[in-house]
Amino acid sequence: MQGTLTGKLATVKKDKSPHIVPVWFVLDQSHNRGGGLDDIVFMTGVDSLKAKNIQRNNKVSFCVDDQTPPFSFVTVFGIARMYHYNQTKLFKWATRIAERYMGKDKAEGYGKRNSGEGEVVIRVKPTRILAEKDIAD
Repeated sequence: MQGTLTGKLATVKKDKSPHIVPVWFVLDQSHNRGGGLDDIVFMTGVDSLKAKNIQRNNKVSFCVDDQTPPFSFVTVFGIARMYHYNQTKLFKWATRIAERYMGKDKAEGYGKRNSGEGEVVIRVKPTRILAEKDIAD
């Protein structure tokens, strides 16, 4: 969660081929009951290809990699769920995500821009994690 590393979200297209896109994200513990793994939270348009793919098949993979030597990565396999929140809750998530990537001073502006009609929150509940740290050491 340090810095502005993007996640790479992999979904399955209608023709069963992979679709991989970078996304801004945050982790959320509020749905984490009993000490489980934090949800990955990001936003997208309800009509985006990734949203359509998740509606059809909600099994996803999510990878974050540190490209600075000695290199590390984490790949999360999980189940994605789409939430059609009201505008206030969309704004909350859009602002929280924007603060991570654009800074506190620009978060509200990006939050407004990214919480309009047709936006949805996607939560990925991890089912398995694969990680490697300091690969080049």
